[in-house]
Amino acid sequence: MIDEGILTKESRLIALYGVNAQTSPFLKILNTTFKQLELNDFAIGLNIKPEDFAYMVKGMPNSKVTMALYEPEYHEEVVPLLDVSDSCTQQSGLCDGAYAHEGRLVGQCFYAKAFSHLIRYENLDLQGKRILLLGAGAMGRALLSSFGAFAPSSIEVADSSVERAAEALEMAKPTLIGVDTDISWLQSGMEVDGEMYDLIINATDLYAHRNKRLIHLNGSASSLTLIDFVRGEGAFDRLSEELGCRKIGASEWMVATALSVADEWLGGKPSLEDYMTILKA
Repeated sequence: MIDEGILTKESRLIALYGVNAQTSPFLKILNTTFKQLELNDFAIGLNIKPEDFAYMVKGMPNSKVTMALYEPEYHEEVVPLLDVSDSCTQQSGLCDGAYAHEGRLVGQCFYAKAFSHLIRYENLDLQGKRILLLGAGAMGRALLSSFGAFAPSSIEVADSSVERAAEALEMAKPTLIGVDTDISWLQSGMEVDGEMYDLIINATDLYAHRNKRLIHLNGSASSLTLIDFVRGEGAFDRLSEELGCRKIGASEWMVATALSVADEWLGGKPSLEDYMTILKA
């Protein structure tokens, strides 16, 4: 519950919609971020059942809440309810935020922006590096368009459907000029040579692999970096422990997303120091 005494006339309320939004770790990170950046804005959690979600979303432009964020279970569900959507949403079919403008709901996908923040704050130099992206679905498509800015040498997209992987790369082609691209067939538990890549990103379904081994890594992989977005223990936790390599996970991703929201919507000017402070909070 927000203390009404610390709200000002300038305070903006951002609603977080989710099945369990009020206890979401992202809600805490959002408010920690706003406080760290000295913003007088607040996020409130709204627990929304799936059967009530469409009604709540469509009613937002006429409510006191003018900005909303969505938990992962609703990132695809909200897209058909939007009046306007940004290019990332159109390309990926994902939307994790929306705001009201002249009575219309404008959707925004923060995935590409958050990934850029994450790479910068985690001091990952991707220039000339080799990337393996697991998953060419909505999340994979949302991330692909941001890779070219970091000038990697190659990107391989692995998916259970090689046709979908090819389509995802074709959509992102204008942003990947000068980057070698390839596709492969993703099979659960498949063998991967760790020495072939510098970065492996898990963009498969957020919930489908928690108790599965996505891939088996062979060879030396101590210099490899794994990125995963699962909240709680996921397939990459075990891999990183076995290989002794770096793993960047959901906590870092949520902070990067919160900083993207503050930067894009609220005029915050985040820094590396802010990122590190929020992670430790």
